[in-house]
Amino acid sequence: MPDTDNDTDREIYPSPWRTGWKGRCPRCGQGRLYRSFLKVADRCAVCDLELGREDAGDGAVPFLILLIGGLGVGVAMILLFGLEWPVWGVFALTLPLMALLTVIAIPKAKGVLIALQFVTRAGDTGRNSFEEE
Repeated sequence: MPDTDNDTDREIYPSPWRTGWKGRCPRCGQGRLYRSFLKVADRCAVCDLELGREDAGDGAVPFLILLIGGLGVGVAMILLFGLEWPVWGVFALTLPLMALLTVIAIPKAKGVLIALQFVTRAGDTGRNSFEEE
């Protein structure tokens, strides 16, 4: 369980950046966040936090599209115009590379988003999506 900060009486959680990146529970930092590739577990096996209430949706995807797409286009331009690669060579390198980076980054970015929502008590509806109704 998290400690409390004596000055403000709020709970202190593990870093949301670290727990989200590793795919761990945002409350205890130990339990698994996902039960499969992008399917969030119903509950944390360690601290019993109800993870099924998370509301991240695909909020991380637009950021990844812009970031990875921008990197891919930049590399493609360097290869195409700077090194004068053939167009098929540029596509053969950059498209699989961007797809691989996206598949690796999506669960990590979604995990960070879920952890940040938990720690900041945020949700799409203006209330904490982890709280009981």
